[in-house]
Amino acid sequence: MAKLKTSKRGSGDVEIKNAAKTLLANIRFLDVDNPVKTIVVTSSIPNEGKSYVSQLLCEAIATSGKTVLLVECDLRRRTLASRLGVHARHGLYGVLSGDVTAQSAIVATRTPNMYFLDAEPNIPNPSDLFASHRFAQLLEGLSKAYDYVVLDTPPVTAFVDAAVLSHLADATFLVIRENFTRREQVRNTYDQLSKTGGKISGVIMNYCKYQSGDYYYSYYYGEQDGGSAPKIQESPSSTGASEPEKKPKAAHHPPISQRKSSTPLERSSSSDTGWSSDSTDGSYSGGSSANAVGFSPALSPRAEKPSNRRSI
Repeated sequence: MAKLKTSKRGSGDVEIKNAAKTLLANIRFLDVDNPVKTIVVTSSIPNEGKSYVSQLLCEAIATSGKTVLLVECDLRRRTLASRLGVHARHGLYGVLSGDVTAQSAIVATRTPNMYFLDAEPNIPNPSDLFASHRFAQLLEGLSKAYDYVVLDTPPVTAFVDAAVLSHLADATFLVIRENFTRREQVRNTYDQLSKTGGKISGVIMNYCKYQSGDYYYSYYYGEQDGGSAPKIQESPSSTGASEPEKKPKAAHHPPISQRKSSTPLERSSSSDTGWSSDSTDGSYSGGSSANAVGFSPALSPRAEKPSNRRSI
């Protein structure tokens, strides 16, 4: 686990991306028979870096050739739009109220295969919105149109939104910032998610110390234990004369043909009905999210053919 003291896009960018790919590989092997498609990313308290982890995970999914939709579900403190550098004319509330379709509200990001559904400011009573039948139908339709749907939710100890969404998603991951979150807060978060029937699949450690890969390389290749392995002498042949050294044949690499672009996938559609509420919730404040995320060393997922965006 690595605490990278560089900027998000600095010299530690490679390690961070590899860590995100490792997380994606672990998600793919969570349940082979029933693959995970909808993912909730949350935290115990603010400023643990959950939004940054959500963005990294979506970028790893998109670069692997799968389509992914990132949904802004932290309705009281929206940060994803500015992170992604995108602007949407419509958002989640407009889709659920039937004013616009999901297809018109979802926008593309700078990363191919990655899309974003923002939320309007000052949405009344977000907890009731996520618990509505309309949102459950929308999430089901999105999971059919995209390979993955990632929901960035508010902290569990601040609002109940993440607990409600955890019950609907296939997997829930809790982001924990090292030397920042107390053990009691993590335990209370786990208990709250468990009581609502949330599918807690694991934790993601953030802002943790990073061990350079040079250490492991030198350990396994002899620099830590006194140098390289001793040279092994070849035994003479049965005739008593050594066999002549054979020159290796030159490798022949055939030309690599370009892959054909995949055809557009079939589109799915769903009907929209109205939704409204008059009550409001409070808000929480805090500094910027963590700018480093740590996982175990990277294991790049198997390359997939690029798939085009599907409509809702």
